[in-house]
Amino acid sequence: MSLIDSLNQKIALYRIIRLRHRYLFTKTDRLRFRYIAGVCVVALLVVSSFLGAVGSSVAFAPSRLDMVAADTRESDDVFSPNIGQNEISGVIGPLVQLVEGQEDDVVDMSPYEEIIKISSGDTMAGALQSIGVSGADAYKAVKAMGKNYNPRSIKPGQVIVAHLTPIEDGGIELGALNMKISPIKELVIKRDERSRFSSDISEKEVVLQTKAAKAVIETSLYGSAAREGVPATIVAEMIKVYSYDVDFQRDIRKGDEVELLYETYETEDGDFARYGNIIYANLTVDGKKMPVYRYESKDGIVDYYRENGVSLKRILMQTPIDGARMSSGYGMRHHPVLGYNKMHKGVDFAASRGTPIYAAGNGVIDKAGRNGGYGNYIRIRHKNGLKTAYAHMKKFARGMRNGKRVVQGQVIGYVGTTGRSTGPHLHYEVLRNGKQVNPKSIKSSSGTKLTGASLRDFKAHVSVVNRQYAVVPTDSKFAQNSKPE
Repeated sequence: MSLIDSLNQKIALYRIIRLRHRYLFTKTDRLRFRYIAGVCVVALLVVSSFLGAVGSSVAFAPSRLDMVAADTRESDDVFSPNIGQNEISGVIGPLVQLVEGQEDDVVDMSPYEEIIKISSGDTMAGALQSIGVSGADAYKAVKAMGKNYNPRSIKPGQVIVAHLTPIEDGGIELGALNMKISPIKELVIKRDERSRFSSDISEKEVVLQTKAAKAVIETSLYGSAAREGVPATIVAEMIKVYSYDVDFQRDIRKGDEVELLYETYETEDGDFARYGNIIYANLTVDGKKMPVYRYESKDGIVDYYRENGVSLKRILMQTPIDGARMSSGYGMRHHPVLGYNKMHKGVDFAASRGTPIYAAGNGVIDKAGRNGGYGNYIRIRHKNGLKTAYAHMKKFARGMRNGKRVVQGQVIGYVGTTGRSTGPHLHYEVLRNGKQVNPKSIKSSSGTKLTGASLRDFKAHVSVVNRQYAVVPTDSKFAQNSKPE
């Protein structure tokens, strides 16, 4: 038997090879000291035997190895004529015992964590098995997850923390999983004593914060607000608040200003959770200030009011769509499809496909369906002989049909390019007594006015909000880096 065969038999290299990376190497990827020493001893034996075989003279200090070699010069061992097979075993034996004795120390059985980052094409079960979790455990964990969260909803880049424990047969046992679903929600999967898995959603407590912002409009409202750290979500909400009085496609000019006081929610450790309400807004258009305040009356009605206590709400909104550009106004124009001048009896708002369209006022749908060149079309009947019409929709919102009652601001459909259309847009009409009129000509009645004790309470509320806006610092960094849930 050769020296190499003896090493394989005694040291049982297959045991060492199957050990995990962390058993052989330190956290800084350095070979653990006990293996460096063992490798050096084995290498020294092999080299000395090889040199003896080719007749090289190597001077060693008197030792047991020299005496063994002197007594076995007539041995028939082909590999090492100077060392007997029994004596090789005698020399290697302590080394083997050392390695085998250290094996229990090498296998660290303490629990540890493994970070999994989902890549494109990965499945939850596959990702778990890639770190050594058994197929059975992976299946049970994914099944438990499905009770609170659809595993197919996991997106590339999702980070999952697996809590693992080594077991005696060399495998690992999955003890728990943690996956952050949102800034405030975390999915937790746990293994019980009977190896059954259960899942639960834990939710962090959130703290209400108040943010203030001010922006001067240089180009677009959204762009100018974003430069000052105002999130697009808050700008869109502000547009809805002012949509009864202001046409944001035509009225806003360079140099106009906007002030905002709005709510955000953060976790206790400072992570953004979601946006709240606009508490106060002050839009300056052509030098005219238009401050509004959110106020909840004692009977639970929430609305936005001017300083005099009059609600902003009117019968019809000026613009029943968010973030759109007015591409064509009311009046004579060269028709882009027909190719000749024709009266345009509405207002066109260019927007991307799928943009929500709102009901301009409370009313009842008296037509919903296909309508010739209008494509997908909805017409709503309001008070005082007024109707509004919405054309070229991609599709209707769920439940929109003849006779359906809708409320102001409710989504009724989505921008498309059906019918006689050159691109995605909303064609919006206002009809008075059955005849199309310029939407700008409609002077809707004023909103509700607070009186008596409600008006006095509102005035006190206005004073508190004004002081609050004055002392709350603008936190643009938070708003720029935050994303809604």
